[in-house]
Amino acid sequence: MFKTSSRLLVGAIAVLAVACAGAPRPEARIASSEGAIRGAQEAGAAKVPQATLELTLAQEQRQHALELVKDGDNHRAEMVLARAEADAELAVALAHAATAKADADQAAQSVEDLQKKAAQ
Repeated sequence: MFKTSSRLLVGAIAVLAVACAGAPRPEARIASSEGAIRGAQEAGAAKVPQATLELTLAQEQRQHALELVKDGDNHRAEMVLARAEADAELAVALAHAATAKADADQAAQSVEDLQKKAAQ
């Protein structure tokens, strides 16, 4: 009886130890989120209000995820880093869209100016 109880106890402790070990440190996601944030900065996200908001969210989420890693919550950190990366990619898209719109507006103005000159 004692041997069976001690085996069950040892088995339960082993299961708990494996469960507490958790997920491995999300090194690849840490690097990719950093790259996505840097890409957003280089794309000019700071010049577009909505892109700035997304970039700020990405930076805050990345910082939070790094704190989660320090606390050993690697699984949750992985998910927060994925969100940070997605927000940074959205910031890039918004920055590119704003640049494209500005270019299109400038081209339209140039066409309008040429049409006015041609009509004179």
